[in-house]
Amino acid sequence: MQLSDWHQKYLLSILKKYEAGQASPAEVRFIESYMDSLDDLDNGSDNIEDSSGLQDDIKAELLKSIRQPDGKRTEKPFTKTMQLPYRRRMRVWAAAAAIALLLAGAGMYWWLQHAMGAGSPVLAARADIAPGGNGAVLHLSDGSTLVLDSAGNGTVAVQGKVKVVKENGMIKYQGTTSEEVYNEVTTDKGRQWRMVLPDGSGVWLNAASSIRYPLSFNGKERIVDITGEVYFEVVHNEKQPFKVRVGKHVIEDIGTAFNINAYADEPVMKTTLVEGLIRVNGTLMKPGEQAQVGVGQVQVTVNKVDNPADAMAWINGQLSLESNNLQALLRKIARWYNIEIKIEGTLPETGFIGMIDRNVYLSDVIKALTVYGVNARLENRTLIVSAK
Repeated sequence: MQLSDWHQKYLLSILKKYEAGQASPAEVRFIESYMDSLDDLDNGSDNIEDSSGLQDDIKAELLKSIRQPDGKRTEKPFTKTMQLPYRRRMRVWAAAAAIALLLAGAGMYWWLQHAMGAGSPVLAARADIAPGGNGAVLHLSDGSTLVLDSAGNGTVAVQGKVKVVKENGMIKYQGTTSEEVYNEVTTDKGRQWRMVLPDGSGVWLNAASSIRYPLSFNGKERIVDITGEVYFEVVHNEKQPFKVRVGKHVIEDIGTAFNINAYADEPVMKTTLVEGLIRVNGTLMKPGEQAQVGVGQVQVTVNKVDNPADAMAWINGQLSLESNNLQALLRKIARWYNIEIKIEGTLPETGFIGMIDRNVYLSDVIKALTVYGVNARLENRTLIVSAK
C-alpha cells in the first residue's frame, strides 16, 4: 500500500522542520528520544563496531520507508541490533517503534510488533477490542428509525415524493418536497458514516456525531445542525448560502471543504478549513487555518495550522495521535473503540505526534502509547491508563 500524497508530505514536513529548527516540542521530543537512545547505545554497547552505523541505518530506512510501497520493504530492518545486548537492543527498538508510528502505514506496524515482543504490556488476543466501523441510524420525518448499516442497497425509505437510497455504503436523496420536514443521521461510539445531502453536498460523520437537515432546501439558506465531528464538502450556491449550526455557533460556507470538531466533552470547538473560504461566527477563514471557540464563548481565535490534513485524517482511514494533551487523545480513542477511560494517578505532560491505521485493534494503540511513557490495561470495556 503506497502512502497517500498528503501523508508523505506530512511525514517529510516533520523531518524538515526538525532539521530547520522549527519543530514543535512534541516533534523535537519524538526525534531526539530515539537519537538519545542511539547515543546511549554508542556509550554502553559491548560492540561499538556494530552500533556505529546504526544511526545511519535508521535514517536511511526511515526515508526509504516513506517512499516505498509496503510490499517492497525489507522483512527485517536493522538486523545489526540483534547482535547487541538485550537491554540496549530494546531501547533502540523502542526508538524504531516511534519511527514506525510516524510512518503510519498499516504494513509498517509489524515493525512495532517485532520490537515489543511477547513480554510487552499489550492486550491478550482474547481481551482485544476491534476498531469501529461504518454504521449509523437514520431518523425519519415520521419519527421512525432505520439502522443503515444493516439495510440493503436500493431504496430504504420513502417520505412523500422523496426517496432515500443506499448505494456503495452511503445514502443519498432523490426527489423534492415543498414541505418543511427533517431527517437526522446519528452515529454511536465506534461508528462512522458517509452521506450526500439533498443538495449534493458530501458529509462524513465521525463516531458519536449527528446531522439534522431538511428533505429539501427550500429557503433562502441551506441550514443543517450538527453535533460531534463532521467533515463537509459543500456544493456552493451563491444564491442559497450553506450554514452549519453547532449550538449557538454558525459556520457559513463560501465554496468549501472543512472539518468541524464540536464534541460536548471537548473544551473548544475546532473548525479546520481545507479549501475555499468560510466564516465562523462572522470571522473569515482562509485555507490552512483553524478557528477555535471555547465552551460558552462566541469569540473566535484563528491560527494557521502546520498540517490541516491532520484534521481530516479520520476520513482517510487514519487515527491521528497529534495532540498536546493526553486526555484529549484518550477521548478520541474512547469514541472510536467504544470504550470507557479510567485514569489512575498523574499522567505525563507530553505531546504526541504521528498517525496509525484507524483499522488496527486496540492493543496496537496501546503499543503506541507505551512509546510515550503511558501504561494501559483493559478491564471489560474500560481502559485503565497510568504513567509508567
